[in-house]
Amino acid sequence: MNCTRCSGLMVVDNCLDIKGGPGELWIKALRCVMCGNLVDPTINKHRSGFKAEVLPFRKRLRRAPRTPVARLSA
Repeated sequence: MNCTRCSGLMVVDNCLDIKGGPGELWIKALRCVMCGNLVDPTINKHRSGFKAEVLPFRKRLRRAPRTPVARLSA
């Protein structure tokens, strides 16, 4: 399997779930060996729940060029 961030190799990793509720303490997750991206069922569930809002592109304001106050001599 390939990583969604960097297309690196994903390996199975046993992780300790310290904030999880009652039940499994150790979980199996996929971890990227290149960037360290960690994916497990809980992360996938939370990531699929929302869509980021795409903001419209705004053009930069054109400003008048600044005039130097003092010149430094070398």
